Amino acid sequence: MKLLSDLLKKLSNLDRRYLYLMLAIVIAIPLLVPVVSKPLPKPAITSFTKSYYDAIEGVANDPAAKNKIAIVACNFAAGTLAENLSQCEATVRHLMMRKVKFAIFGFSDPQGRELGQQVVDKLAKEYDYQYGRDYVNWGYRPAGASVALIKSAVNDLPGALGKDTRGTNVADVPCMAGIKGVNDVSLIVEIASASTYGVWIQFYQRAGKQPIPTLYCPTSVMATEAIPKLDSGQLQGMLVGLKGASEYELLLKAEGFASSASASLSLSHLLILVLIVLGNLGMFMERKQRALAEGGR
Repeated sequence: MKLLSDLLKKLSNLDRRYLYLMLAIVIAIPLLVPVVSKPLPKPAITSFTKSYYDAIEGVANDPAAKNKIAIVACNFAAGTLAENLSQCEATVRHLMMRKVKFAIFGFSDPQGRELGQQVVDKLAKEYDYQYGRDYVNWGYRPAGASVALIKSAVNDLPGALGKDTRGTNVADVPCMAGIKGVNDVSLIVEIASASTYGVWIQFYQRAGKQPIPTLYCPTSVMATEAIPKLDSGQLQGMLVGLKGASEYELLLKAEGFASSASASLSLSHLLILVLIVLGNLGMFMERKQRALAEGGR
């Protein structure tokens, strides 16, 4: 008992720099050695993630959607890469696996179009996707003009957009053949660090003959405010931060960064809980010894 008490007391007074070092090691190991995370329990698939997956499957299995285009709105920047980039990669992978035509687009941050393109470039060879034939990058439009642009795109999508990132008229890009307006859009995916999905819901989702399935990929801290939109049917699915991306990778059977990073998060939380328990035990035992010493006087 004395040995345990002394050990706990030492842990209670441990230099905090050692705690940070332990935390850094626990976070780094699954990222540097992904095989370490294999034995860990897989995340439970939430209904938000399953609905997201099912929505894309529904579009891929719909014969009427074959000649339409999906919009992947990349409205995020380097500050939220850890969450949004993993969501983007898993989404683009799913679209490519199911041979869905899509367009990269951004109106919140100019970095979004470039980050989205980087994801496509990474996966294109694996799934034989070619620019122009299978996807297009519409580029970035200033946030202040986004509402007017999206309203215009209801009836004249190519005209509202003008040119793509390569300077080609959007109407002349092969995968845009026959794409005139809102009725030719099969899916909207909003990958964002803020609640920019409202623009799609308000001005585009229900502007055509049929509502367009709309999906949302927020950072974890932004997810709760979107839950009422899921409950009301305005959003058809959501990936909640890094955890949602790791669940989605599991559904796709294509585990990547999100799966390893999710293991890092789980292990770091476990370490913090263990340290809290040990610290409190040490404090209680120290108080007990002090009380016994004072009572013996």
